[in-house]
Amino acid sequence: MPQIVIKSLKVGLWVILSFIFTANSTTEIITDEIPLSEGSYLLNVSGESELQLQGAINFETIVKRSSKGKEYTILKLNLTDQQNLPSHSLGFFVSQQYSSAKIDNGRYKISTNIKGFFNNFEGVFGFANISQYGELPFFTKNGSISINNINEKVVEGSMNVVFENTTKKSIDIKGNFVALRK
Repeated sequence: MPQIVIKSLKVGLWVILSFIFTANSTTEIITDEIPLSEGSYLLNVSGESELQLQGAINFETIVKRSSKGKEYTILKLNLTDQQNLPSHSLGFFVSQQYSSAKIDNGRYKISTNIKGFFNNFEGVFGFANISQYGELPFFTKNGSISINNINEKVVEGSMNVVFENTTKKSIDIKGNFVALRK
């Protein structure tokens, strides 16, 4: 009988210990939510190496007319390093036909059918120059930009974008931003 009690205690102890060690575990990656001040961004970049970008961000909106007479609303996001290392600059153009609606809260997908840099398009186009990844610029391949809050003074949102350069090297950029009007 003492052997049964000892075995029961061992099994009970293992059950309790396994519960204690796994109670706080999770399969999802937890990132610290860092509140951003207005006019700043925090982006995580993964590619050949992992790094974090931060700096100043501003925006402007313009209405442009195509050669065919269609008007497009364009939201320009300009991101600069402000001497934060690694040195970098990024830019995004969120565009949609003016008659359909203004640029508002929502998710805007990367446009894959841009035939020229200044041709009018619907969707998102972006570029990234990051010194740590070489001299070649990166251009958006896929992903999206989400706008959570937009008004006359501030655009707040997040991005999850894949960039690629002319040698097919790609990087992923994810993070949040709070842009101020330029």
